[in-house]
Amino acid sequence: MNDTRRLQDALRELIKVLNEEKSVLLRNDAVSLEMIVEKKNAIIPVILEEQKKGVVADESVKVYALEIEKLQEVNQLLTRQALSFQEEIYKALSKNTSAKYKTYSKAGGMNNAKEVSIIDQSV
Repeated sequence: MNDTRRLQDALRELIKVLNEEKSVLLRNDAVSLEMIVEKKNAIIPVILEEQKKGVVADESVKVYALEIEKLQEVNQLLTRQALSFQEEIYKALSKNTSAKYKTYSKAGGMNNAKEVSIIDQSV
């Protein structure tokens, strides 16, 4: 039977990083989120290497895996919520981007022109 110590250490580190990610998502701190992703990407090769070695998952590894699954689900929900909120704000701010205004063309006729604005000025 293979030693699971390195795998357990990697999973504990991943749990720590996922908890950091959760707090970063709650604070809506995009700069820190980039560093968290780099940390996660550094842990994944260790886990994959241990799997290739044929390390057998013991009870503690299974407990860590369940905790990781729960944290990952929470973080995905927080990410979706933040994206949805940002989309709604953008929609509210840019509601009048399709308003047309009549202007004169070079030939002297009337043109319909769009005024593109990110701010909804109708409020």
